Amino acid sequence: MTSQTIFHQREWRALFAAILVAILSLTLSGKARAQDTADSSAVVLQPLELVNTTDLEFGSLIAGNTAGTVTINAADDGRTLSGNLVGGSQNGAAARFLTFGGPLQFIFVSRGPLPVLTRDGGSETMNVSALTLNGPAFRFLGAAGVLDLRVGGTLQVNADQAPGTYRGTFQINVTYF
Repeated sequence: MTSQTIFHQREWRALFAAILVAILSLTLSGKARAQDTADSSAVVLQPLELVNTTDLEFGSLIAGNTAGTVTINAADDGRTLSGNLVGGSQNGAAARFLTFGGPLQFIFVSRGPLPVLTRDGGSETMNVSALTLNGPAFRFLGAAGVLDLRVGGTLQVNADQAPGTYRGTFQINVTYF
C-alpha cells in the first residue's frame, strides 16, 4: 500500500503542476485577463491675478485722552469713529483689489496676519484688530473672470496717540478651487 500511496501523491503533483502551467499560459497569453477603460481629463485654469488699486486708508483724526477705534466699511467706504476720537478732513477708504481669472471660477479669499501701523520716524504703533471683506470669503469670479474685492478694517487708536503718519502692510490671498 505504501507504493500505491506514493504513486497517487506523484499523480496529484503532476496534475497540479499541469493545471498551474495551463493557468499561467492563459494569463500570460491574455486569454484569461479582464480589462476595462476609464476616461481621463484635465482642466487648465487661466492664471489668477490680484492687483491692488487702492490702499486701506483710515483717514485723518485727532486722538483723545481715551482709546477709540476707526472702522472703514469694506462695502461702501463708510467711516465710523468710537471713543473720544474726532474725525479730520480725510475720511478714508477701503482697500481695493481687482481679481482676474477664469469666468465664474470658484475662489477663496483669505488674509495674512493683521497689520500693525508704525509712526513714520518713530516707534509708536496702532493695531488693526479686524480686516473685513465686501462679501463672503468663498465666492465666484464674474462671467468676465473679474472680481472687485474690497477690504475694510478696524484700527485701535490709543489714548493720547502721538501725532504723525502711521503705515503698515497686510496680505490678501485668493485661491482657486
